[in-house]
Amino acid sequence: MTKPVITKTWIGGLVTFAAGIVLALAGVFLMLGYGGTFTQVAGTTNSYDFVPNLNGFFWVTVSLIVGGGVVAAVGGIVQLVAWIAGLFNSYALPEKSWFLVLLLGGLVSFVFAPAGFAAMLMYVIAAPDGTPYRQAQAPVAGPQAGSLAPTA
Repeated sequence: MTKPVITKTWIGGLVTFAAGIVLALAGVFLMLGYGGTFTQVAGTTNSYDFVPNLNGFFWVTVSLIVGGGVVAAVGGIVQLVAWIAGLFNSYALPEKSWFLVLLLGGLVSFVFAPAGFAAMLMYVIAAPDGTPYRQAQAPVAGPQAGSLAPTA
């Protein structure tokens, strides 16, 4: 992949991920606001239980939450694909510093997610494209027309 394609893929995954989170949060807030009631726990003054009304609206909010989670997961997978493509693209560069930034930032993001976001953001903004540095494949020499082997 070229760097412009990687950039578009990563931004598309970021937008998709954010849309999924917003959709899931909307479902949560609608469920808590209109999908049931809060009742005070007997014996305490600060504890409440949420008792859902198992009607159609409640199940719509559950569907919003699940759908938002699926959309966010798809966005995360698209961002993972963009990160892997960025690794391949930056590995083709003669200087391996961008490859190391992406690799370490991505690995650290499994523990601290903003590190991976920062590494990809730096790559998108400042890294050069590795496509011109890739070695062109030499065409494979095949049999020439009219150069048939003699048969006995």
